[in-house]
Amino acid sequence: MSPPDHRPPRHLLAAVRETTGHSLPTYARAVAVRAAAIGYPGMAFRREKVARWEAGVEPEMPAQLAMADLHRGDPEQVWARGWPGWLLLALPGTDIRAPFTPEATMSALDDLTSDPARAALLPTDVLTDLTTRWTSHVQDTIGRGMNGGYVGEEVSAALHARLTALWHLDDSLGGTPCTDSAHTDLTMITRILRQARHTGQRTTDLHYLAAEYARFLGWAEFDAGRPGTAHRAWHTALRAAAEVADPAHSAYLLANLALACIYDGQATTAAQMLATARDLAGTRTTPLVAAMITTWQVRGAAATGVARQAARLLAQAETEYERSRTGDDNPAWAYWMVRPTHMAETGRAFLDLGDPATAEQLLTDGLTALAPEAHRDRVLYHVWIATARVRQGHLDAAAHATTQGLNAAQAVESGRCTTLLTTLATELAPHQASRPVRAVLEQLGPA
Repeated sequence: MSPPDHRPPRHLLAAVRETTGHSLPTYARAVAVRAAAIGYPGMAFRREKVARWEAGVEPEMPAQLAMADLHRGDPEQVWARGWPGWLLLALPGTDIRAPFTPEATMSALDDLTSDPARAALLPTDVLTDLTTRWTSHVQDTIGRGMNGGYVGEEVSAALHARLTALWHLDDSLGGTPCTDSAHTDLTMITRILRQARHTGQRTTDLHYLAAEYARFLGWAEFDAGRPGTAHRAWHTALRAAAEVADPAHSAYLLANLALACIYDGQATTAAQMLATARDLAGTRTTPLVAAMITTWQVRGAAATGVARQAARLLAQAETEYERSRTGDDNPAWAYWMVRPTHMAETGRAFLDLGDPATAEQLLTDGLTALAPEAHRDRVLYHVWIATARVRQGHLDAAAHATTQGLNAAQAVESGRCTTLLTTLATELAPHQASRPVRAVLEQLGPA
């Protein structure tokens, strides 16, 4: 594998070759040997041949089949995906280190939409590598400007409308019921990208839609309690976003992945990714979006136990939020952002910092301001309010908040909420001598 500071390969074949430790000559010889073994003897094995392949010349089919055999790939995928897309499957384990090219993006989209259930939880070193390399690529893309395509305004408007509906459906029902719809729409967008005629801004918009649908799919899978599937969707979203040159949305994608890492216990990695996301957004976004990412940084800092930094970031987020005004050109996906001190993740941050009294106050204020249709978030607030009360010894009040959380959970399908309720049961268990706690633990059992 190339070291992290090595320039990423520009062609999928170069990525495959470097990952497997081959030079140009040794790879040429290995392919020739495999070709002979599968019935194509006499293949030349000059290094120049491999160099031409990596420069864009498509190998003859016997050579491709020999490569597939060399990498233990499915020869049917060679025919089905074509060159060089099938090479993505030849990368060992996750395909995260494939170069950022339109071909790799399309292959990743094909892979995600054809087999949505396959999970690929990204290890810490891969997450760090992805953050560094992908962010660099996005910055380069921003500098180059947008290249794009056209399929018609009516198609674009319809896809955007469906996307907005999914966002709000997730708020009300939780992520689990939304995954099938998100996958279906992402499949449609992938086919449009591959088959329709589009140029200029329309192509850019289609890549944005692919990125945002994949991001949303990742979020829905994360909320459903399937982190490996979520990581895979976010990886694909980052690839599609690399074609768009939208720093705010790019930062939002990376922040989604980072927030999930906090839940997965990768706090240090998450804090680094959130810092990268905030730097990527920079001043090229609205104060509201800046406040959103900075607020998630509060959670990241708290998860790593850095109380002073968490407090500083929260003050910064409040200042950024105060600068936001009606009429700002905020992106549509930022519709859910509320005052930073009212966000559930902020209250949870103070639980991580060992300050349950402040956590309860922030969460109670946030719950009061919560939109009526935000059923899933209502569960989060009640669970964390109950946790804060337990830690302060207010057992009757904790049991009451738990009951409210259970009632709110009846309206949603969210693996994340289920996990949080299970964790709350563990928090309550040492206090079973309290009658209200014992009663609510009986409710939590079947739930």
